[in-house]
Amino acid sequence: MTIEQEAIEFFLKEDVLKFGDFTLKSGRKSPYFFNTGSLCSAAQLAKMGELYAQKLQSQPAFAEATVVFGSAYKGIPIAVATAIALANTDRMQLRAVSDRKEAKTHGDVSGFLGVLNPGDKVVIVDDVMTTGGTKMEAIEKLRAAGAEPIGLIIAFDRAEPVGDSTVTATESFEKETGLPVFALANIHDVARLRPDVKAALDTYLTQFQSK
Repeated sequence: MTIEQEAIEFFLKEDVLKFGDFTLKSGRKSPYFFNTGSLCSAAQLAKMGELYAQKLQSQPAFAEATVVFGSAYKGIPIAVATAIALANTDRMQLRAVSDRKEAKTHGDVSGFLGVLNPGDKVVIVDDVMTTGGTKMEAIEKLRAAGAEPIGLIIAFDRAEPVGDSTVTATESFEKETGLPVFALANIHDVARLRPDVKAALDTYLTQFQSK
């Protein structure tokens, strides 16, 4: 079974991916909804970490990674779960690091949780790519600390355009930053693996291609 198949099965089983008639935050009508916010049980976090760890290990671009970074707040459990999943592999020395939303004024005044060293090569993990704003902030923080972001792993790529363009959020982010983005699965994988919803998904995606 591929990582994409395994991820989609997991998302469906845990109601992270749902089919129906939804209105997204952007105002768009969508035949599906994706949200990792409910993943919090031990089993769910373990599986999520396993999937991210598999994707990280499968990509040559991440061969020299030393840190898995998750932005506050959704990225934090993903980074920790990924690092734990790598514990019994040859990547067991990777560190889970996250940032703080508010700077501390006492004790450990670092802007990060965990150990981040100058020269660290960092894989950023998150759930989805919307505008990319949070990721851009993370990249700036990491570079200011002397670390080198080398790419991202997200749970799901909706493959939808930004605004009225035909360029997807992921494509726009990759072009602007020069960093590769890898998804556990994307909407095209779902359409390919789920014949029962393929027609609805194809119709939904066609509206963007025709702009």
